[in-house]
Amino acid sequence: MNQVKDQYNNYVYPQPITDMKEAIANDGYIDFSDANLFWEKFFPEKKHSDKLKVFVAGCGTNQIIYLSLKNPNWELYGIDISENSIDFVKEQIKKYEIKNIKVDVKDIMDTDFVDEFDLVISSGVIHHTVDPKKTLTKLVKATKLDGAIYIMVYGKYQRSGVYDLQKVFNYLGIQQNEEGINFIKEYLNNVIPSYHMGKIYFNNQTDKYDSGIIDTFLNYKDVAYYATDIEELLKGTGAFFQNWYDSLFFYPDVYFNGVEIDLKKISDLTIYEQADLTQRHLIQASKLDFILRKNKSLEFIWHNISDLNDETRVKNSFFLGVAEKVNWKKEFGGQLYYKNHGGIRSIAFNLKEGVVWQSIIKGIEEEKNGLKIGDIHIKCNIIANEKNLNINLEKKELMEILHKMWKLSLVEFSKGYWSQWMQTKQN
Repeated sequence: MNQVKDQYNNYVYPQPITDMKEAIANDGYIDFSDANLFWEKFFPEKKHSDKLKVFVAGCGTNQIIYLSLKNPNWELYGIDISENSIDFVKEQIKKYEIKNIKVDVKDIMDTDFVDEFDLVISSGVIHHTVDPKKTLTKLVKATKLDGAIYIMVYGKYQRSGVYDLQKVFNYLGIQQNEEGINFIKEYLNNVIPSYHMGKIYFNNQTDKYDSGIIDTFLNYKDVAYYATDIEELLKGTGAFFQNWYDSLFFYPDVYFNGVEIDLKKISDLTIYEQADLTQRHLIQASKLDFILRKNKSLEFIWHNISDLNDETRVKNSFFLGVAEKVNWKKEFGGQLYYKNHGGIRSIAFNLKEGVVWQSIIKGIEEEKNGLKIGDIHIKCNIIANEKNLNINLEKKELMEILHKMWKLSLVEFSKGYWSQWMQTKQN
């Protein structure tokens, strides 16, 4: 790990943000590990709390500062192997007079926490360690029994070209220095073909600065995963896979409209195989984000439609905008777009889906945590009658529409009555 430590000392990553308050207020800076913003993704069974004890393992330069400023009631502990990254964090703590952060220069493997934290965050870290499984096991042990772990690792799908270029630069003896960085810039801009997957990947990235180039193309330790590799990564760690952080690109059945396929073949696949199938179809993921839990009862939650019942609460996801409004006369249910995915559009709604979506939105106006599915069903039929729509939405059909919307990252689910659901799962 000494080479990796030297790398992140010499080339601090990510690029430090010197005014985080400005970045949040005016640039829309956000960190997806913020459980306060995305509570249902992390803790679908719990009532919201703004008081969490949080471990940021591999905090880098910016993440823990953002989390502190956005969540002043959190108690945050961060570590990183880079002294220069931690020095920058300490400067920001002093600048903003932050009271809820403690940081240390430390390797994850040198920690010995047991059932200590409500939330453990490790974004883009364990794939740079000597033994990712052992590192992950440390993080799981540090988490409380009812806590959550947010993990991000590299995905092989979109990064295949990156590894080709890493090999090229290794053959050519390109080093981690200014000359090496300049060579890579020249190579990417003027030598490599435009259709090369490595160049396409680079053109889509925001971290084209020097330390970003080092991190991507000259990293001393870098491993990536297919979705099916995650199952093996988790074995023996004490963690259970709860859900993909963003389910949009991990469920194949919503992407095969117009093609005759046996949907049972898809449903018979594991959650990891379904994700792998989808990614090999889309070639979208350069990273895999997911939530882990220590409670087996939460394993694969929402993956099966049978997890839904009348008491399940539904609310719209965070990063959505309206691409086209509903038009009842034309039997068009509307269409949304994803703000966090470059504005790509969701699948357009049919009439019944449009009614369901309008019921969800009206439900949020009445109850910020979302309406229960049973109440949404009632509201759907009220809207259909008010708009003189010749439809009758059955409960089974509503469940199917909601589950499809969840797979498309349009809605989030949470538990209405946790104890009742637990009893159902245990039976």
